[in-house]
Amino acid sequence: MAPDFNQTRPDQAPPALEDIRQKMRRDWDRRAEVDPRYWVAATAEADEASYDASAQRDTAQLLSHLQGRLDLRQSQILDVGCGIGRLTAPLADHCAAVVGVDVSARMIEEARQLHRRPNLSFETTSGVDLQGFASDRFDGVFSFSVLPHLPPDVVACYFAEISRVLRPGGWFVYQFWVGPSRPAAENDTLTIRVYDEDTLDRLHRDSGLTRVETRQMTYFDPVLALHPVWIVARKDHAPDQRPQFDPMRAAAASSAEQSLESGLMVYLALKQGERGEISAAERALAKALEADPTRGEAYIQWASHRLDADDLEGAAALFERMVTVLPMEPLGWLYRAEAALALGDGETAQIALSRLYALPDLPDEIAAHAARLTARLAGQ
Repeated sequence: MAPDFNQTRPDQAPPALEDIRQKMRRDWDRRAEVDPRYWVAATAEADEASYDASAQRDTAQLLSHLQGRLDLRQSQILDVGCGIGRLTAPLADHCAAVVGVDVSARMIEEARQLHRRPNLSFETTSGVDLQGFASDRFDGVFSFSVLPHLPPDVVACYFAEISRVLRPGGWFVYQFWVGPSRPAAENDTLTIRVYDEDTLDRLHRDSGLTRVETRQMTYFDPVLALHPVWIVARKDHAPDQRPQFDPMRAAAASSAEQSLESGLMVYLALKQGERGEISAAERALAKALEADPTRGEAYIQWASHRLDADDLEGAAALFERMVTVLPMEPLGWLYRAEAALALGDGETAQIALSRLYALPDLPDEIAAHAARLTARLAGQ
């Protein structure tokens, strides 16, 4: 029988695990605050219509794996990492009862507001286990686009916990990435990890699960050069061992995770701006710069919104922040000079142009623009 994590209180968890728990909750609450649909579905369009379409598509695929293996109308199903219920809610149309769990209280609150029906419920979890759920409770467990983002120790814990809450012969269906191993920082909660076949087999074996099907999905990721897969596993043997957690790794986000989150925020802001959702775009850009203050395009995109709103001083302040953080970025000094000149602050404009000219290897286009600003300054 799988280890019963219900015997471990959250305040008794190993320090390393507790730090990971807290970071996961902070990370996903922060992302949900900006736009939960985007962070759940991450569609290229970053809008509600594409979110709904993705929910219909992925629910249909999930059902194709469960049908024939379970009598869904009689089944209790658990969604691990449910977000705001993208797949949890439509699956409830087919099942006796569905429970969604997520580490983010913001996500769960939104899910409860969006989806109200008697056979559907949402619960916040610690982010590393399934405390509160009895062993052998569920006929099926599924998880979509969650596990590959989690630290490996947390994934091992979830596999053991999923096996524990599954009844004997129950099914675990999940989305994963399998290929040449591609790790990430131990505490990174965003970067996709790729698991090799041996590691994946060990996860199943150690947690009492047997993989019975692996099916390639149609989406192809150009960065990973891989298709994700659906994996179907059955609980049919005793687990080999309980997951072990290594000593504490730093709780701060890795630079790779910060850069990825910031870049995705900037992309979201771009799509929001295209739809005229300026306030939402500016909030996303603010979060992007919290994650990575060195992302120059975020300052420029945000300043353009301020200029469209006739807030020249707001734009100038953003360019001032940009050159403070990125003193070697010529566009920052160029736009700082232009904004100062428009505000009638010739002294600041002159200083900005001087700093710009001192940079090495100025692109011709920027040098030509700077020359025009210098001529305007001289004519004042």
